[in-house]
Amino acid sequence: MTLYRYRAADHEGNPVEGTMDAPSAHRVVAVLQERGLHVAAVEEANPAPGLRRVSRQLAWQELHFFIEQLGSIVRSGLPLAPSLQSLAADLGRSRLKGAVDRLRIDIERGASLDEAMARQPHVFPHLFTSALRAGEASGNMAGVLQALARYTGRVLQLRGSVRLALTYPVTVLVAAVLIIGFLLVTVVPVYADIFEDFGARMPGPTRFWLALSDGLLHHSRTLVLAVPLCVFGVVLLWRIARRADRGRILGDWLRMHAPIVGTLNYLVALARFCRTLALLLRSGVPVLDSLELAAASTGSAILERAVGEANLLVAGGERLVDALESTKFFGHNFCWMIGTGENRGEVETALESLAESYEREVALRDRLAVALVTPAFIFIIGGIIGFLVVSLYLPIFSLGSAISGV
Repeated sequence: MTLYRYRAADHEGNPVEGTMDAPSAHRVVAVLQERGLHVAAVEEANPAPGLRRVSRQLAWQELHFFIEQLGSIVRSGLPLAPSLQSLAADLGRSRLKGAVDRLRIDIERGASLDEAMARQPHVFPHLFTSALRAGEASGNMAGVLQALARYTGRVLQLRGSVRLALTYPVTVLVAAVLIIGFLLVTVVPVYADIFEDFGARMPGPTRFWLALSDGLLHHSRTLVLAVPLCVFGVVLLWRIARRADRGRILGDWLRMHAPIVGTLNYLVALARFCRTLALLLRSGVPVLDSLELAAASTGSAILERAVGEANLLVAGGERLVDALESTKFFGHNFCWMIGTGENRGEVETALESLAESYEREVALRDRLAVALVTPAFIFIIGGIIGFLVVSLYLPIFSLGSAISGV
């Protein structure tokens, strides 16, 4: 349970404030509306301080494999606990083996599959537990598991395309740093000794590289200690900042407005939101729970805030499309598609169509980003190395004057 702080008004318009323990914000809204109050705002009262705990959640590859295997077990009609024991025996030593063993033990003690998963909240995403609970209640466990397998496969595909777009530029950047470092440590000092013997005054660009090389050579131990400490300090401050809502929102805003990749991050968040929401709604999870879980699955603080605002409106009786449109986060085409689907009773189909559309656009922008960023990186890095080489050769033109004593 989480402690929430709320602001509301009674039927006469008098303000009412207080706190309430509840599993989610929309549950607070539901309780307050049952009391006849008009809810103005609900927020977490005591967000946990300090650093985020190390995540024990399974990787998406592990989740995808497990859901596929679990789906095969359910479709085959095999007993669940012995099948999980057999599955765990083939996994070796891994996080997934430990998680499957704990599931088997809980199921043997009489827990249902969703209850067993709910006892490992740091391992299995909450949306999986909710979807499976709805599948058990509706008797469509096999269908829900098949939908979950498609969902995890799509997530893997989307994450893979984004990583592929960033791999080459990062590789080129690392290689360039190593090459420039090698030149500064091994080549530039040789030129420095030659120029010093002639006593000629070096041009400004040459002095810059000589000073940089000298600093690397004479302060290498300090740099070896300082660079990791600086990186650790930045990461530590970043994690502390992300524990606060403002820090998370600021970081998310920077990601969504970054050059080239900003729109890509926005589309990835929308695609995951649509795909997850469609899965949960098809599984029979209530709308308010589905919205909350789908927003949390995106990892976008801005989207979570927008959906949280929309959730309060939906809990108050607003149509889904009107609630989402009021947040100003979702575009016109998104709202039009959702509205059309809502009018036809096919919101899930509209969400899946939107997800596929966003995923296609992400793939297209991936290719475009690689096509633009790769030449740009090569041009910039080539320019830096060229500037270094030219700077080292500039004094040669003045060596003749230095040798003749002019």
